[in-house]
Amino acid sequence: MLIENVRAFIDRHRLLEPGARVLVGVSGGVDSVALLTVLHRLGYAMRAAHVNYGLRGAASEADEALVRALCRRLGVPLHVDRPATKAHARAHGQSMQAAARDLRYAFFERLARAGGLSHVAVAHHRDDQAETVLLRLFRGSGVEGLAGMPVRRPLARGSAITLVRPFLDVRRSEIEAFAAAEGLAWREDASNAGFRYRRGAIREALLPRIVEHFGPAAVENIARSAALVRAYVTDTIHPELTRRFATSAQKLPGGGGMLSAGALEAQPTVWRRRLILEALRRWLPGAPLSETTAETVERLLGAQTGRRVTFGQGSVWREREGLAFVPGPGKGGAETPVAPGAPVALPGGALLVEEAPCVASPGAGAPLVEYADADRIAPPLLARPWRTGDRFRPLGMRHHKKVSDFLTDAKIPAHERSGVYVLSDREKIVWVVGLRLSDEVRLRPGSTRCVRLRFTPRDGQAA
Repeated sequence: MLIENVRAFIDRHRLLEPGARVLVGVSGGVDSVALLTVLHRLGYAMRAAHVNYGLRGAASEADEALVRALCRRLGVPLHVDRPATKAHARAHGQSMQAAARDLRYAFFERLARAGGLSHVAVAHHRDDQAETVLLRLFRGSGVEGLAGMPVRRPLARGSAITLVRPFLDVRRSEIEAFAAAEGLAWREDASNAGFRYRRGAIREALLPRIVEHFGPAAVENIARSAALVRAYVTDTIHPELTRRFATSAQKLPGGGGMLSAGALEAQPTVWRRRLILEALRRWLPGAPLSETTAETVERLLGAQTGRRVTFGQGSVWREREGLAFVPGPGKGGAETPVAPGAPVALPGGALLVEEAPCVASPGAGAPLVEYADADRIAPPLLARPWRTGDRFRPLGMRHHKKVSDFLTDAKIPAHERSGVYVLSDREKIVWVVGLRLSDEVRLRPGSTRCVRLRFTPRDGQAA
């Protein structure tokens, strides 16, 4: 009966086309053992993947041994990963559960790509769906969170591999009854029971009381509500989100993107925050997608230009035009010696200083190419990020000016300023690279030795 129900569910939702090659995640628990068995009976070409996190000592080894024995019996090729889970969690500031999930799905992605597999199947079922909806409800999730787990989705953002959940319409009791009737062996993970994790508390304490008071259909009704909400989200909210995002957002040349302040301020609060979360999802993947995060970023709209909120994946800056979502760490770096004729790699491109005839007029080719009087430069030359307090005399000016004030007057966006470099000699700043030459080294009618300063952006050529 279970096998036929799963076949009908797969067909109804078009989860697996005939001939689909499937990677099945198998932990050794009853759900995944049953899933591998059912898909094998349905005739799909499969491989299995097991992750041994090494967190439960001998129990972890026993889980792996059981999965190996099952795959040998079914003739299904098995791939096992033993990641450094604790080290990953420490390095990324994650809980063990979050680290394990990230490592598991990254392993699935690698295997599927290497093996030419189109789908990854996992054994989430209807009880898992009800637990997920309740867990998200208690966390204060929005309507998309209350839609629960989809029956299919890309394995990762932009991935061509599809994650499918063939058991999502099946109760845990049905799976256990099938496994017992088939004489399947499985292992119980003690860490999933009890109140150590919130999901365990929902499973062990809350759902049984709900069923006691509202009947066995309560779990099915929670899952059914999630399906109805998901249909509404898919058919109504997501198209509207796509439309509003397209009219509010633009990509930035160096990566990331910008949300227009005017467009955001014209939105109702609920949509303004949802657009911020969408920008974080697209441009700073891995940033926390929560209402608190959205509120924190939203407050930048009332802040001064140059203020920012930083996440591990990048920063959101307040610019004149709106909010800039900039991935990655700051672009600054160490001092780099610059020798004539030897290109120097900077974060945004390449810097080259070379001897040249004294034929160019001041400002020729500016700002990416400048000509300077070599006799007014005191070697050695260094390229470095500009610093607070730096001053220079911009070309055409009689007085010195702070580099910070020059960047403000030049309307360089705040999120780009950390990537601005200066070329300095032993005594002074010679060039704010790609932006303005120092008047102190400009060509004069009597100049006899000259150098050409050239900056070639990574995405283009200097003039």
